[in-house]
Amino acid sequence: MKSKKEIFLGFAWYRPDQWDDLKKFCEDRDELEDTYEIWRRGAEKAFRDIRMSGQNPLKIDFDLVEFKMWCSANGKRPVGASRSEFTTITRRKSH
Repeated sequence: MKSKKEIFLGFAWYRPDQWDDLKKFCEDRDELEDTYEIWRRGAEKAFRDIRMSGQNPLKIDFDLVEFKMWCSANGKRPVGASRSEFTTITRRKSH
């Protein structure tokens, strides 16, 4: 019998010391929470909810400096879709 391969859902985990710069850099800053603390509380709840639904969320360290370089190198606009793509790529590299 084959074992079932576990699938992990990459979840961007922003850094508190980079939050203000992230908001300044991203074009969709109005869609981001006003403060890191507000974002973190919501992210922790979402993380728990995902886990309770039976999925395997995995916190992926989101480095703004690397994201800026990645956007520049790949011609990406700093918006939610790019943050998601960058998080997926980071997850694949590190896990």
